[in-house]
Amino acid sequence: MAKIVILFEVFLIIMNISSSEKFLNIYVILYITLLFIATVVLLFALRFEKGDIYDEARYKKYQKGLFLLVFLFLLWGSVVTLVDQLGYGHIMAFVVNVMCVSVLLNTSYKLFFWLYTIPTAVLVVGLPFFQASSEVLIGHYVNLSVFLFFCWLVSRMLYMGYYRNFYNKVLLEEMNEELAFNIDENVQINRRLEQANEQLKQLTLIDELSKIPNRRGLYEYIHKYLSLADSERCLSIIMIDIDYFKQYNDLYGHVEGDKVIQSVAQQLNASIDRTSSLAVRYGGEEFIVAAFDMKEAEAYQLAERIRLAVEEMKIPHELSPISSYLSISLGLATNYLADEGEIELLIQKADQALYEAKKNGRNLVEVSEKMN
Repeated sequence: MAKIVILFEVFLIIMNISSSEKFLNIYVILYITLLFIATVVLLFALRFEKGDIYDEARYKKYQKGLFLLVFLFLLWGSVVTLVDQLGYGHIMAFVVNVMCVSVLLNTSYKLFFWLYTIPTAVLVVGLPFFQASSEVLIGHYVNLSVFLFFCWLVSRMLYMGYYRNFYNKVLLEEMNEELAFNIDENVQINRRLEQANEQLKQLTLIDELSKIPNRRGLYEYIHKYLSLADSERCLSIIMIDIDYFKQYNDLYGHVEGDKVIQSVAQQLNASIDRTSSLAVRYGGEEFIVAAFDMKEAEAYQLAERIRLAVEEMKIPHELSPISSYLSISLGLATNYLADEGEIELLIQKADQALYEAKKNGRNLVEVSEKMN
């Protein structure tokens, strides 16, 4: 607005100088005064925008300066309107100024009163001294009253609209911040729940004593491998049992028996290729090693390595009738699986082979017959 006023006043100054015999007349002086006020407003606003506009103290200082300049702008309109009574007899200068301020400046009721009262009072009190016609004077007063009322009404409507928009904007920002916080919090909660569920799932798949997968972990592992295959997969099941474990517990106690189960479990884990094999505690002193994509001869060699590895641990077992050290018996079954329904049958075959190993003297590997 300041830029428009500057251009308009420059135009009026040029027009008055070119059309008047005197270089300086009252109108030229008034236009130069308004030009000065508008220039100060423009410079004042530009300086404010270059700094930190969110500095509260600086903003209040800018606001006071701006209100002072608006007051001078209205007062200027009153003076020009009084001068106009000597010639034109209209009140357009004051009306236009009030209209501009009412539309462009959002103020509170209190500030509106102080900004408009003095300039209006100057005009109302001064009109009888400049306007000789009583009829014109009465018309001016009526028109001013109506016009000032509507300017006040427009100003209030704009102010309340601005206030509501500002309040709704702040409320919306707060709601968005709260929503973003809730979304982030829900994401964090869901992430923690996923982690907790994953940990819980792992706990249900891991044997607490041996720290290797349990029976549920075995079926989960086999299901995963079979679901990735487009055709049949070769699976070897090695069923393992600690020889004369009851006698070991009776002699050394259950605490030592638990330690033996842990030692054998870790030895099984160390003896297999865990990229394609899994060692699990099947129950009690029984273990299973599941190995995919091995030929029967390779699976037999793996079983034999496991047997020797446990024997080489040299855990004393004084009540074992077959060795001075702890030993294991193993049953092997290998076959191609098309679906999960054949898993139980393959495990049964491995269990039967284990029974044969126990029957034939223990501490050895027996191979099951091929499945039909």
